[in-house]
Amino acid sequence: MGTAASERTRAVLLVLAGGVLALLLSHHPAILSGLRLVQGDEGDVRFNHYVLEHSWRFVTGDPAHARFWDPPMFFPEPNVAAYSDVLLGVAPFYWLWRALGLGADLSWQAWSLTMAALNYAAAVWLLRRGFGLRVFPAVVGAVLFTAGAPRINQLNHPQLEGQFFALLAVGAVIALTRPETDRRRGMAWSALLVGAFVAQLYAGFYWGWFLFFFLLLAFIAGLAFRDTRGPLLTALRRHLPALAGFGVLGLALLAPLVLHSRQAIGTVGLRTFSEVSPMVPRFWSWFFVGQDSWLYGWTNSFSKFQRMPVSWEHRLGFGFVTPVLAGIGLWQARSRPAVRLLLVVAVATVLLASRYTGGHTPWWLVFHGVPGAAAIRALARIGMWLLVPAAVGLALYLQRQWESGRAALAVGLGALCLLEQGLNSPAYDRHEARADVEAVAARIAPGCATFFYAPTSGEAQEWKYQLDAVWASGEHGVPTVNGYSGNYPQGWKLQDNRRFDAEASARIDRDLEAWMRSRNLAPESVCRIEVPARR
Repeated sequence: MGTAASERTRAVLLVLAGGVLALLLSHHPAILSGLRLVQGDEGDVRFNHYVLEHSWRFVTGDPAHARFWDPPMFFPEPNVAAYSDVLLGVAPFYWLWRALGLGADLSWQAWSLTMAALNYAAAVWLLRRGFGLRVFPAVVGAVLFTAGAPRINQLNHPQLEGQFFALLAVGAVIALTRPETDRRRGMAWSALLVGAFVAQLYAGFYWGWFLFFFLLLAFIAGLAFRDTRGPLLTALRRHLPALAGFGVLGLALLAPLVLHSRQAIGTVGLRTFSEVSPMVPRFWSWFFVGQDSWLYGWTNSFSKFQRMPVSWEHRLGFGFVTPVLAGIGLWQARSRPAVRLLLVVAVATVLLASRYTGGHTPWWLVFHGVPGAAAIRALARIGMWLLVPAAVGLALYLQRQWESGRAALAVGLGALCLLEQGLNSPAYDRHEARADVEAVAARIAPGCATFFYAPTSGEAQEWKYQLDAVWASGEHGVPTVNGYSGNYPQGWKLQDNRRFDAEASARIDRDLEAWMRSRNLAPESVCRIEVPARR
């Protein structure tokens, strides 16, 4: 009894230590600065933070945020929340920190750490429960999933942080296909599968759609193998009533998101494949880690990497030892049906999502043939999903070494693979960003019905000033004509609001007047803030 208890204690301590390592590896710039630094830049990071803050103010009854789908930017355009991810699946974890009394900025930092912690916990659960792995390899695999270089290289797009619902869905699928899962237990696993899928879509479209796509690939692969076809169809027949029932409920829950998204598509239109093409992974994308890598930053100067279009989206590499060991681990365990399907899906993903000589890519067929694929613009982000098979494969490889009596080798290789993920991700000072917002908010005169901020000088990009205005609007409770999102309303041509010279001033005056006319805004109702930016 004492030995079993001590083993459980060691297992718990190892899992906790792995969680601390995952947080440090992924968020060390923020943690080591005492949460003064926010990882990423002041563009998408502050926009996603605004989305979460808007939802908090909506649920707490702030009059300026009384309509969830109509946040007070791009005024008076409705439904602009649907122009990008609404993050509702992960928003409650932000609301929790706000409800505990933290301010908006610290709540954002706490939310980011919470996303990493939940990713880690879900990965440990999947590797332990779904694949039956020992604690040590499961912990290493979970750290890789949480803090893998492709994920940390995308921290500037925080809508991609919360992927844990997808792991819960994968675990539910594995449980449903086991012969020992009866109908009663199947009800619970079916509820988890559908609930996780709905939550993942509300958390962010990319992960929700990728989950659908990879489950579709796995289903096709499962039908192709003789030893998986029978169990798969048997499980489908056994659990179909539960899946159908919960599926109807899931569709009902998704109805508001679908309806508002369709309305947004009617306003801004769908993507064209020409917009996607620059972000289709090249062969070298799968090895590109970027200039911030601890071990491989020196490779950033390679000509193949320098010629990458939209290069920050192509940083899909996670080292050189890690993918080799993960691939070996998956191959050696291919006799296990779940592992074999995961291996097939990983290979199919790379083949389908890559660009070949002459600019050809099979993804063109997926884009035009699979529902929802046309909404995926930054296709290279599909590489982050490969952290799932990579985590499983690496854990399987390390377990084989451990069980063969090579524990020291397993520990050393696990440490090397995690070291390969190390990055010095860029960050900004949250106090300086807050001061910029307050400087704009102080210029909003009493009685303004709405405002438009156009700095007359400064050193930043236009999107930074747009977000200064959007946040100032939230702080002051006054809607703004300024805006920032993944899409823009028809007729809104004010993306560059920098009033730095006579030509820019004339253009802004013309476009602002056109916007006011098109939306029936009285010119005197729009206060103009035209002052030098703080920085």
